[in-house]
Amino acid sequence: MAEANVEVEGINYHTEYSLPDSQDKSAPCVLLVHALMSNLHMWDSTVKALHAAGYSTLRYDHVGHHNTPPPPQSKTTERRMSVSGQLAYHMDDLTRHMHQLVKERTGQTQVAAVIGCSIGGVLALRYGMMFPDHVDQIISIAAPGIKATEDKKPLWSQRIKQFEEDEKNGTDTLCRATVERWFPGGLEDDDVRAEALKHVKTCSLEGYKLLADTIRNYDYTEELHTFPNEGCLIIGGTADGAISIDALEFITSYIQGSKLVKMEGVGHLPPMEKPKQFEEIMLGFLER
Repeated sequence: MAEANVEVEGINYHTEYSLPDSQDKSAPCVLLVHALMSNLHMWDSTVKALHAAGYSTLRYDHVGHHNTPPPPQSKTTERRMSVSGQLAYHMDDLTRHMHQLVKERTGQTQVAAVIGCSIGGVLALRYGMMFPDHVDQIISIAAPGIKATEDKKPLWSQRIKQFEEDEKNGTDTLCRATVERWFPGGLEDDDVRAEALKHVKTCSLEGYKLLADTIRNYDYTEELHTFPNEGCLIIGGTADGAISIDALEFITSYIQGSKLVKMEGVGHLPPMEKPKQFEEIMLGFLER
């Protein structure tokens, strides 16, 4: 495993690039994009499965998450500003950053796949639209939809307020509530919840605000037609209250040759909740 920081537009991204078990330096690379408030360790089991299957992997921490700090104020003057006056990144910005990280860490522009969960699921889809010639396959997990829905936008403001109160009072109410939402029930291993709680506690308030601003301000409905005609897998858990299976069916219907897999009784983070089942689905798709 080779860790390195890569600066892109004022963000000093923490990345991990790892070769497969065979140590083949020419192995195809899979880019992994974690959920909001999680970190790159949500992919620990996934990475082991990919390495055993002969893939190299590249993963990173989102801005203000875990080992990627929020951008310093001196770096923010060139960024567009949100209505609230705070620094803001659009989903397209983050997608370009992903592509830059691939180039910087692998020395190439091509990846075998982009796999993302939650906000990462949206970013994976957008990567397929923006860089169709540079990615072979897309796996989008638990994407909240192809556009930000109005009914969910107030929730982010409420959660930011709770995060601010937790910061002030030294509590972890939002962290625990987030983990409960991710794994709503039926989880066989309590250690998974404990591990996820460790992940969310590495997210900074500023990082949370930045990505919350991002995830409630995008709409790619009119651009779905630009997606490549094959090589896309959509995954959703039927117990995931953060997504709409109908929305995922809509996305699937617009991408020719795509496939939707519904994981019964699974919540928002299938790669952590049901790793063996997810990895079987993932590898079955990548190696078809």
